Amino acid sequence: MKKKLPRQKIIPGIGDAKIAAIENAALDYAELRDKRQELTTQEVELKTNLITLLKKKGITEYKRNGISVILTVEKEKVTVRVTEKEENLSVEVDSESQESA
Repeated sequence: MKKKLPRQKIIPGIGDAKIAAIENAALDYAELRDKRQELTTQEVELKTNLITLLKKKGITEYKRNGISVILTVEKEKVTVRVTEKEENLSVEVDSESQESA
């Protein structure tokens, strides 16, 4: 992860506070944009991996434990949905393991 860019400090009576505010807002935006771009790169890699795995197994649809994966071969597109059902299952498993400990 990139280091946070330095911010312009607003000192009352010195300089232009409006300009410092614009610069700080621009830096905040640029940092968030850069993080999003990094995540997009990771998302594309993971999506490609998932499509490859589905094709290897000859599967176009997978549903289990609240996870639904649908591969549209013509468009090289994959749709993934995770429902709350799985989250609840995880919580139940965690609480049961804590109770028995």
